[in-house]
Amino acid sequence: MSLLVNSVPEFLGSFGATGLTGGIVWFVRRRRKARARWYTMLNTVAPDGSPVRYLTTRPPGTVLTLKVNGQRERYELTDARLPDHTRQNR
Repeated sequence: MSLLVNSVPEFLGSFGATGLTGGIVWFVRRRRKARARWYTMLNTVAPDGSPVRYLTTRPPGTVLTLKVNGQRERYELTDARLPDHTRQNR
């Protein structure tokens, strides 16, 4: 019985350290996702003939409704990287 009682502080210490480490990792990942990213709006063309690009801090999976060429279009942001270092949408 004294073995169990003596191990309680060590267990609680390791449990607390694991929780603190998990909290720090969660905080860092959350802050990293808030960076601004460029997205290329597929199947759209600007007046100069180049693809339409959109800058946002919203995370992948977000659905946007944008007005392109006078019409409202829905886009879902994805995490797929294109050759021009922008992100793709669906």
